Amino acid sequence: MKATIVQHQKFEGDIEFLLEELRAWVKGKGVVFGIKENGLQTIIQNHLQLTSPLVIAEGRKGVNGSNAYLKAMPFVGMEETNEIDIERDTVDLKSVITIPSVSQGQTVGKKVEATAGRPGMNVIGELIPAKPGKDFILRPGKNTAVSKDKLSLIAQVDGQPCIDKRTIHVYPGYEVYGDLDMKTGNIDFIGNVTIRGNVPSGFEVKAKGDIRVQGTVESATLVSEGSIYVGAGIAGQGKGIVKANKDIFSTFINQGNVEAGGNLHVHQSILHSNCHASGSIYCNKGKGNIVGGQLSAGSMIIAKEVGNSMHTPTELIIGVHQQILKKIPETKQELKKAKDDLEKLRKLLHAFDLKEKQGLVLQANERILKLRVKNTLIQTEEKKVAAEEELRDMSEEIEQSHSGIVKVERQLLPNVTLTFGKYRRKISVKHQNVKVAIIESEIKISPL
Repeated sequence: MKATIVQHQKFEGDIEFLLEELRAWVKGKGVVFGIKENGLQTIIQNHLQLTSPLVIAEGRKGVNGSNAYLKAMPFVGMEETNEIDIERDTVDLKSVITIPSVSQGQTVGKKVEATAGRPGMNVIGELIPAKPGKDFILRPGKNTAVSKDKLSLIAQVDGQPCIDKRTIHVYPGYEVYGDLDMKTGNIDFIGNVTIRGNVPSGFEVKAKGDIRVQGTVESATLVSEGSIYVGAGIAGQGKGIVKANKDIFSTFINQGNVEAGGNLHVHQSILHSNCHASGSIYCNKGKGNIVGGQLSAGSMIIAKEVGNSMHTPTELIIGVHQQILKKIPETKQELKKAKDDLEKLRKLLHAFDLKEKQGLVLQANERILKLRVKNTLIQTEEKKVAAEEELRDMSEEIEQSHSGIVKVERQLLPNVTLTFGKYRRKISVKHQNVKVAIIESEIKISPL
């Protein structure tokens, strides 16, 4: 990827070379791409007197292709609301989060296809292949269908969208018009749940889709296979849990236990809480401060201020969550079982096909069994592909864990502990406008 020229001894006498002659000589040595004309001119201008090696050509690195991904289309109520103005005396917390909705027949998502990338070239003119982006199969979600061109998802019912990694579901919602109370009881619903009031201590809300609470969540249990939106904040008193497979949005978290399979978005403050996000934690709107407790994120934590003037112990952890490490062997076992089942099913199907080729007529029970084997074969193949995709995603998360970062837009205060995998650093002095990352196997703090 690089060519240098070095002079071993001085030229004797009065020798003069032209730029064209030097260029031809370099190409004669096999260096044909990325030649630096200014470097060659420097040699001529210095009358062939080089005091140190000089770079005369550099190759061009290839650009890997982009992975295919699912892009959600704009929904009604998806528009981002205004940031909270902390200088105001009163704040309408219920206006922070809106409820998205879609109509039957609406395109809710589109697959953006993978790109091939651009190959590079080294200085001797050899192509360096680019790595093409990874593709995935667009699959229908709950109440959504894949279009004929296999690139779009169409809503089959009116309802509230729930965005997954590679598909989008549309769930008809269950609504509570007020606070959760003894009349309503605990909720366990197959779709989205909307509560237009508060969730008091001791209650449980479970949903296959998203959970949206316009009021406050106290020390209650909220578990969602989609995302969770809390309009007026989480005040957990160290009890209960708010857990979502996807993203969690809240105005504030105080003494809460929060787990997000995706990202955690907090508009104001995270105080004395235990929070984990497999993706990133964002707390850089409004006051944007993190004080006390333990926060962990797979890739990034962003806040305006971390710690306080009282030096309250605060811990931030970046890297792969232990749950992912535990899940890898389980998923490998699922993949192995799917492969073994596929082999057995194909042998059985081959036996039926061979019998028919020999001119023998299948009995009624054999024809039924053959049909069942075909259906099971399709389902098992889907399980195999899903397990392979999940393993690939988890492997990529592990590879990228060392590239995590913490960004503090205002102040990083003493007695904050930063952990990146096996590396750990405790802050002893105040820093302003900094980012923290692993550089050359060391936790380093640098300006934003």
